[in-house]
Amino acid sequence: MRFQNLVLALSVLAHAQPTPPEQCATGVHAILIRGQGPGDHLNVMVSVQNLVLQLIPGSTCVALPYKHGLDDHRRAAGDGAYLMQQYIRQYIADCPNSKIFLHGYSLGGIVLMDGLCGTSSSWLYPVTALEPMYNTSVIAAVSYGEETFLPQMPWNIGTCTNGTGLYPRIHPEWCFPYMHSLRSYCDIGDVECCLSDPPGNNLPHFLYIWKYNMDVIDFIKRRLNETRNQ
Repeated sequence: MRFQNLVLALSVLAHAQPTPPEQCATGVHAILIRGQGPGDHLNVMVSVQNLVLQLIPGSTCVALPYKHGLDDHRRAAGDGAYLMQQYIRQYIADCPNSKIFLHGYSLGGIVLMDGLCGTSSSWLYPVTALEPMYNTSVIAAVSYGEETFLPQMPWNIGTCTNGTGLYPRIHPEWCFPYMHSLRSYCDIGDVECCLSDPPGNNLPHFLYIWKYNMDVIDFIKRRLNETRNQ
């Protein structure tokens, strides 16, 4: 397992690109992480990108180019988590005064949560948590319908209060360094984040961007105000 962990880390090490000082965000720098499937790296996250750029002046956006097209769910999640961490480290090295917003959907939500908190789900490949020192730079981290969901967490939003994800997180306390920045949206009927009895039809899994995007924008604005002097 350690070898697999090393292979994932080495496979993404060189992907993050430097940011010139004049391009550093004065709003937020959004790292957007789509769900599993073929095609471009942005996919439905284009709706979030458009709102961030329109409503939060001085913002920049990038779609995380992880291996979301892989059939191997675990490898895709591990690859993405390490790549996200590398993007964060590189960006803050180049733009130490900028703030970062992370947003992951479904498999992209696993990437986000494992990248910040480390892996604590039994089936997924192990990823070490991002260093807590970045919790003043990552000021908002939002997931939609992500499969490591655990009920009764302080960062949960949505109508799912008792169901769990397909790969529930065993050590949610590992997320505490980023607790004030986290929001995990999960609604009843989403069988990927809210397994319950009776099972849902999974329609809610595809409705988050229409239902919650403006709520996310308001959350980013509030966190920017709260962390302005950090």
